[in-house]
Amino acid sequence: MSHITDYLRLHADGKADQAAIIFENKTITWAELWQQVEQTSFYFTEKLGAKDQQVVNLLMTNSIDFVVVYLAVLQAGHIALPMDPAYKKLEIDALIQRIPPSMVVTEERYLPNIGSHTQPVILAAELLKQWRPAGEPLRLSAKKQIASLTFTSGTSGSPKTVPNTHSNHIWNIKTCSKVWNWTSQDSLLLNLPLSHMHGLVMGLSGIIYHGNTLFLHQQSFDAKVILEALSSGKISMFTHVPLAYMKMLQAPGDYDLSAVRLCISGAAPLPPPVWHEFKDRFGIEILETYGSTETGRIAGNRLGKRVLGSPGKVLPGVDLKLSADSEVLVKSGGVFPGYWHNAKATKESLTDDGYWRTGDIAELKNGYVFLKGRKQEKIRRFGYSISPRDIEWAMHKNPAVKEIYVMGVQTQQADDELIYFIVTDLTDQQIEEYCKQNLLFAWRPSRIIRLPEIPRTRSGKPMMGTLKEMVAS
Repeated sequence: MSHITDYLRLHADGKADQAAIIFENKTITWAELWQQVEQTSFYFTEKLGAKDQQVVNLLMTNSIDFVVVYLAVLQAGHIALPMDPAYKKLEIDALIQRIPPSMVVTEERYLPNIGSHTQPVILAAELLKQWRPAGEPLRLSAKKQIASLTFTSGTSGSPKTVPNTHSNHIWNIKTCSKVWNWTSQDSLLLNLPLSHMHGLVMGLSGIIYHGNTLFLHQQSFDAKVILEALSSGKISMFTHVPLAYMKMLQAPGDYDLSAVRLCISGAAPLPPPVWHEFKDRFGIEILETYGSTETGRIAGNRLGKRVLGSPGKVLPGVDLKLSADSEVLVKSGGVFPGYWHNAKATKESLTDDGYWRTGDIAELKNGYVFLKGRKQEKIRRFGYSISPRDIEWAMHKNPAVKEIYVMGVQTQQADDELIYFIVTDLTDQQIEEYCKQNLLFAWRPSRIIRLPEIPRTRSGKPMMGTLKEMVAS
């Protein structure tokens, strides 16, 4: 087996009557899921043919229908490009113009957000019918057949389009399964958007590969709802971004999460106080991971071998080295084939010997990765080259600091950069006193901005545009 839907067909035979997905009190078995996926794939085979891979945009929220349509596109041999339902009309129009799809599949409520385009638009509900077989699906090797298109976060420039092959998806799951003991006996709660890489690969592709039951939730996050679900005793795994764990800690009430053996965090650094508080309250050590849309998973903490301040050891099968300026360079089966129709950007991101430049600055200690920030985030001050993440780590030694983001800003009036602390706790005086006692002079803040919470994207990353506007004002 080499393609994602090969595993779906396997489970339809071996686990026919077992629950594949549970969503809003509706359950679909593995046999039912495969039947719906296969029937729906006939539509894409008939309309798109089996000569060349075509792009199908999905403007849908988390649901069983999304899963069926997405997998049907893959089964037909074509490429799914999920669009976040939170996108505004202008964003959707720009995306469709930038990467013209062969068709758009959506839900009726999102029709007003789709402008006038030449591509046909079809409602998901119309697809879920009995279509007649329409020839053999398109099949390339798993290393060449693209399964999905997603987007980079855009933290280092405008977002780029990232294709991932069937092989990329499966490599990520196999590799992480080895270090997390992820097996066919697990079950997964997924609230992350299926329109984003984390939810699509580490969530949906994971359960398809293993044959796990997926407890799928809508992508709006409600900490109480999530905690109640995790307390049901039916779920063994949960994955989300650091912000979700912060919100879970803020939710009042007693919850028994003893059936949950694994909570995984990704997309952004997990503040150490959150890790400690979560363990103290729920008895679970959150495991951090490190990777990107382009590379898949690079590092991950192991069960019982968590090192605070590190997203974990380099994963099996990942060839990682540091450049002369400490940039993380990688080769692995998770690295994507190159930016979609952007050979120039791909070439610029590859070394002469074929390693992918991640743009992340890090240290390696006993195989563990310690991230220091993005390459372009380095702060030059008083002759020092300073990592914002080092300052944040030093500040988190103070248990009263719950959330902090450090950034440098170059001004025309000074050769040295200014250092901004953006914090959610403590007074300016408390921060200044702590810095005098614990931080190098060059690390101390030029200015402190205090906010109720640090603005973050849906994937948990700080909203750089918003923060830059704040420091400029």
